[in-house]
Amino acid sequence: MDLKKLVEAIDAQVLTGDIIGAFEQFAADECITHSNPQDITHSKGQKTEALRWFFSNVDSINNIARPAVSIVNDVETKSQFVFDFTNKQGQSLVYSEVIRRVWNAGKLVEEQYLFNETIAPATVAKKAKADVVAAPAAAKATEKKAAAPKADTKATPAKAEAKTPAPKKAAAPKAAVVAKADDLTLIEGIGPKIAELLQNAGIQSFADLAKAKPAAIKTILDAAGKKFQMHDPATWPKQSALARDGKSAELAKMQEELKGGK
Repeated sequence: MDLKKLVEAIDAQVLTGDIIGAFEQFAADECITHSNPQDITHSKGQKTEALRWFFSNVDSINNIARPAVSIVNDVETKSQFVFDFTNKQGQSLVYSEVIRRVWNAGKLVEEQYLFNETIAPATVAKKAKADVVAAPAAAKATEKKAAAPKADTKATPAKAEAKTPAPKKAAAPKAAVVAKADDLTLIEGIGPKIAELLQNAGIQSFADLAKAKPAAIKTILDAAGKKFQMHDPATWPKQSALARDGKSAELAKMQEELKGGK
């Protein structure tokens, strides 16, 4: 088993933005993924479902970079990534993490997500330039920026000024979406900070939260730092379904039996 070829192959696919496809291709059926003891998936199918839900709330992949990679031992590799997404509400989502992988017979059997960690600088130098890859959306943006100077040489100053208000007009619908968001703090276990995290990730309403998978919600919490990783969202979708359907009495009864949303 050539770990170097395996990690380069899976990372190359991730760098194109095909994160789900990369996991499906390289993971064993019984692959375990986790970021902490409370956030675990036990199969390729379970993790794939969580990834599909997450990306259903992503509007664009702006950039994916891999600053470093390391072959730890005969079965373990580490890859450092920075992911830059924009959700469907137009908000930026940036995740910095080291993905630790364990391999067996050419297949991924364990994947661990170490948020806000880095790999020692000694492993960065060889591949830093080659592994910073813009996803298709970012590439288009780069092309537009590159083309701008040509347009400016032909246009008069008045025409150049006429183009600047356009982005401001595009921002108006986003504010309207946020204004209609449900008060997620009505769910036991969710405070103002967590509600803001969920809304930034595209969960704006009780209906959104009711459809979300606990594993996917846990990924959002873990990415936000240690103080959010202790929270267990297992009951949040069920509570939200009751809130969505206006079943306030049933919700109140359920919340009486809960402590911190568990």
